[in-house]
Amino acid sequence: MTQPSPCHKVVARNFTHLAQAELLLILERRNQPEVRRWMRHTEPIAVADHLRFCASLATKPEVLMLLLTYDAQPACVLTYHATDTSWQHLSDSGVYGFAPEPCSTSILARLIRLKLIALRGISSHQIKVKNTNEMALFANQYYHGFRIIAQDDEYTTLQQTYPESAAYYEAQAQELMRTNHLSLELEL
Repeated sequence: MTQPSPCHKVVARNFTHLAQAELLLILERRNQPEVRRWMRHTEPIAVADHLRFCASLATKPEVLMLLLTYDAQPACVLTYHATDTSWQHLSDSGVYGFAPEPCSTSILARLIRLKLIALRGISSHQIKVKNTNEMALFANQYYHGFRIIAQDDEYTTLQQTYPESAAYYEAQAQELMRTNHLSLELEL
């Protein structure tokens, strides 16, 4: 008789549900030079500005920022911007991981994206990636199915469409959880 595979617990929590200590932990990681260099604004963020921004998320239904933990360890932060409150089209997203990375941020970002597509009926997703971020450009094209639709001196814009039913993307999320031995708790 085979033993069941251990299941790793992933929890995705909306920033609006986090305690100040958790928000400060996020700011500490967010201000690391290796994270800041990929942001649109590369200067460090002041504590008061970060806390004010996080509080403002309660009034921005088109923005979703999530702290993901993997077996209770901070794993990554995911950010999603919809074009409006219908959540049919994502206009941008972002990801940065915590070091050491307890689970691949690529796997976690894909899992949450599949769940959001299934739950919110998202039909397209556009992202802007700095041209110097070769790993993100590669991963989004070859692992996540995005295609390049525009490029300027600083950014490449990529897009992906989601033409299948919500059930299709939910099934993909379930398969990703099964093959990676994950359980997921969403606090949107």
